[in-house]
Amino acid sequence: MLEFLRQQLAELLTKRAALKTELDAVLAKPTEEKRNLTDEETKTFGEKRDAIKALDTDAEGLQARIAELEEIEQRSEKANELQAKYGQDKPGTEARRASGVKVTREPLTYERGNGHSYFLDLAKAQLRNDAGAAERLQRHAAELDVEMPAREARRRERAENEMRGLDAELRARGEIRNGQASAFEKRVNPNRTDGQGGYFVPPLWLIDEYVDLPRFGRAFANTVRNMQLPAGTDSINVPKIATGTATGVQTADAGNVTSQDMTDTFVSANVRTIAGQQDVAIQLLDQSPASFDEIVFADLIADYNMRLDTQCLNGSGSSGQLLGVLNVSGINAVTYTDASPTLPLMYPPLMKSLSQVAKNRKMMPSAVFMTPSRWFWAASQLDSQNRPLILPETNAPFNPLALQTGGDVEGPVGRLLNFPIIADGNIPTNLGAGTNEERIITTRTSDLYLWEGSMRTRVLQEVLSGTLQVRFQVYNYAAFMPNRRPEAISVISGTGVIAPTGF
Repeated sequence: MLEFLRQQLAELLTKRAALKTELDAVLAKPTEEKRNLTDEETKTFGEKRDAIKALDTDAEGLQARIAELEEIEQRSEKANELQAKYGQDKPGTEARRASGVKVTREPLTYERGNGHSYFLDLAKAQLRNDAGAAERLQRHAAELDVEMPAREARRRERAENEMRGLDAELRARGEIRNGQASAFEKRVNPNRTDGQGGYFVPPLWLIDEYVDLPRFGRAFANTVRNMQLPAGTDSINVPKIATGTATGVQTADAGNVTSQDMTDTFVSANVRTIAGQQDVAIQLLDQSPASFDEIVFADLIADYNMRLDTQCLNGSGSSGQLLGVLNVSGINAVTYTDASPTLPLMYPPLMKSLSQVAKNRKMMPSAVFMTPSRWFWAASQLDSQNRPLILPETNAPFNPLALQTGGDVEGPVGRLLNFPIIADGNIPTNLGAGTNEERIITTRTSDLYLWEGSMRTRVLQEVLSGTLQVRFQVYNYAAFMPNRRPEAISVISGTGVIAPTGF
């Protein structure tokens, strides 16, 4: 334990030295240029200074504990010397007994009858910042580092003595003869079967390599325009021109000039909350060798990302949900009806969806979104010569229908003409009359606005203190505006995009 604390202190001092170098660099630059600190440099200086102060506080705590442990080690060494000199295992112990010399251990901080209470000191340290109580708690922790291994050694010694006593008893009963057998070998040869020796071959738990729950990420949400959510509001309004001005040819000198009054409207996005929580027994947090709180928070945040992406795609806009692109009114609807769809037959609807965005938005689309299953189904399609219609970009023939440019399950996976194809597993697959259709989305992503706040995490102890549980919470606020320009969104639907079987 002492060596571990010394190593921690060395690491803290190394970090502090690095921060001090960075702090000196911030101060040196204005001096060289003969100017004051800029706002950014002032901010950086404050961050480095606060970080150094925090490290100094941690280092002081470690130094205090190291000093305590070193003092305990010195006392232990002195006791060992006395034990070696006056111990009862050396010759002449009878004389020493007569003289009254006896080596004993030092009393523990919270030994019964000494007037100190561990729980009372814990309350004093937490509620009153009692320095004496805090010092006793620290000394108690250091004592346990020494006492617990000693207790474990004494337990092992007692167990060995009991086994030796059992062997002697069995020998007396004639169950061990000539030293060739034991009570355990009499029935079965030890092996790795539990109960026959197998308990001495424990399983190896690679806790740090735990397998997380697979979830799709936020491929769609990451491609739209991301902005910081403003504070102090529950909705965001963006003004929009409803009727524009007009120009025209003046028919003759001094003739009337074309005039049309501009009108406006607005688009609104409500701020919604996405949250999750997990209650955990405090014993699991205390006893698990893994950082179980980090595992819980990582899983909650992964689920948040998936939920946010799903909301941006298919949120209803009511009952606390965001409005998703699939539920925006006035988008470009493209229907592909086909009982036996193929990639060549689906190619015209794909081109139509791109064209509708370009024609109505008056600017080109930026991406095509489909499920990973749809992409791999398309990549499996063959021409009349059993050649794939989609090939890697480096091996592209003269006239492929599409190109494969990536290998991830989510994110950019290929290109259609020169438009990236992005796979997103959160696109629903249970739509349409038969609740078995997917959707293919073509859009100009820069026209879609997503505001997100800073992720918030909370650890609540009091609410579950009666059952020794801790509640971990994650929540965030978000607002999504896909209806700012509905004409920038095309959605392909119909029986031609029924979820492909086997993919």
